[in-house]
This record gives sequence, C-alpha cells and structure tokens, in this order.
Amino acid sequence: MQHLTVHIPDNKFDIFMDLAKQLGVTVENQLSKNILTDRQIELVDEARNAITNDPNIFLDWEDVRKTLKTD
Repeated sequence: MQHLTVHIPDNKFDIFMDLAKQLGVTVENQLSKNILTDRQIELVDEARNAITNDPNIFLDWEDVRKTLKTD
C-alpha cells in the first residue's frame, strides 16, 4: 500500500473526501486541532506587541500566585 500526504484547501476538503470515498481510498484524517483562528492570531499578536512595547505591563507570576486561593 502506498502513503501520500496531501494538502487540501479548506474550501475543497468536502469535495476531496467525497472523491476519495467514491474511489474507495482510505483516508486517515489527521486534521490539526491546534489551528488558530484569525481572531486568536490577532489576540496573540496584540499581546506580543504589548509585551514588546512595555515589558512591565503584566504582573509577575509569583506575585499573582500568592494571591490565588487554593481552598
């Protein structure tokens, strides 16, 4: 049996899956669950820029940890 890695545009995925089914091809669907949405990427970029512009903008973890109640 041969193995092939194929990169399929999102808008063609359903068509590809239908074709594979009709051809009797076994598809191992290994879609990544870690794909970020555009908004998530935007938020990460905003946070990265905030840290770059003012590294003191965030609280120190050790200080925050001491204020957490673990009861």
